[in-house]
Amino acid sequence: MSAMPALEERQLSLSANLKEAMRRLASSVAIITSRDQDGQPHGMAASAVIPVSMDPPSMLVAVNRDAGLHPVLQRSGRYCINLLADDQHLLLKPFSQTALRDQRFRSDDWRDAWSPADGPLPWLDGAPAAIECEVDQFMDYGTHTLFVGRVVNVRCASAESSTGTTAPQPLVWLAGQRARLVSPI
Repeated sequence: MSAMPALEERQLSLSANLKEAMRRLASSVAIITSRDQDGQPHGMAASAVIPVSMDPPSMLVAVNRDAGLHPVLQRSGRYCINLLADDQHLLLKPFSQTALRDQRFRSDDWRDAWSPADGPLPWLDGAPAAIECEVDQFMDYGTHTLFVGRVVNVRCASAESSTGTTAPQPLVWLAGQRARLVSPI
């Protein structure tokens, strides 16, 4: 058995080190949703969500080409970024594990945005924000496709609820687990 070529070994080491470094980057968590051609909802948990531009308003999501949502996004050309509140953390498990796919949209909190041309798009009522996008550009890079979507609608939870409490804390992920933010003084 021959030794692994130095370049291949270096690449594996670099990938492992980058993965460890990214575990140290706190990020908000979202559920990306869409519908397939038969009208079935699809979704996945994601932290690779980036605002691209405010003019035109646009958002980028990075989706692994092995993810079930990938072919749906390619065909539908539409997605909704549902930013999660900390108290919505229980949604992560079904949207992160293929074996729990049938549990993803069981909650009564899911609504449909409606486009006369394109049909319904699932969004999470109670999410701090839901951002509807139409794919404007996409690019394959490594194991993922980067979908840049033009924002067509934004729903934001009010900053203060009717009970006088402040808006929910965002769900933040750090080192493979939930992290809590401390409000500024």
